[in-house]
Amino acid sequence: MSTKQQIDREAASAKDKLNEASDEIKNQARSAVDEAQRAATNYAEDGKNVAAGSLTDFAKAVRSASDELSSRDQGMAARFVTEAADGLERVANSVSGTSVEEMAGSVTDFARRNPGPFLVGTVLAGVALGRFVKASSERSHDAPSHAGPAGTPYRPTGTAPAASPVRPASSAPAGSTVGTPTRPNVKTTS
Repeated sequence: MSTKQQIDREAASAKDKLNEASDEIKNQARSAVDEAQRAATNYAEDGKNVAAGSLTDFAKAVRSASDELSSRDQGMAARFVTEAADGLERVANSVSGTSVEEMAGSVTDFARRNPGPFLVGTVLAGVALGRFVKASSERSHDAPSHAGPAGTPYRPTGTAPAASPVRPASSAPAGSTVGTPTRPNVKTTS
C-alpha cells in the first residue's frame, strides 16, 4: 500500500470520526434544548397552577365578603361582589383547565388580531409590574435583612445592640427633650 493510499484512508477515517462526533454533538444539543423546554414548560405549568389556586382563594374571599354584605342587608353591594366572585371563579377555572401552550397560542392570536389593545395592555402590565417591583424593593430596604426568632434583628453571638442616638418617643409633655437627638457627654476645655 502506498503512502498516498494510506494518507487517503486515514483522512477518510478522520472525516468519518469527525462526522460521528458532529452528529453526537448535534444530538446532545437537541437533547439539552428539549430538556430545557420541558423544564420551562413544567415551571410555567407550576406557576399557572399557583396562579389558578390564588385566584380561587381570592374568589372565595370575595364570596365571603358578599355573604357578609348580604347578612347586613346590603343587597345591591352583595350582588356586585357576588358577580365579581363568579367572574374570578370563571377565570380561575379557565386558567387551571388550559395548558400553557394553549394560553400562549391564545395570547399570540389576540396580539395578531388586536395589535393596538395588545400593545396598550402590555404597556399597562409593564407599568404595573414596575410599580410592584419598586414597592417591593422599598419594603425590603425598610425591613432588617436578617431576622432572628420572632422577628428580632439578627445579632451575631457576643454582640450587644448599638446605643441609639435618639431617645425613645413617649407621651412626654411638649417641650421636653424626649425623642430628640442626644449628644455624647463631651467635656470641653475653655
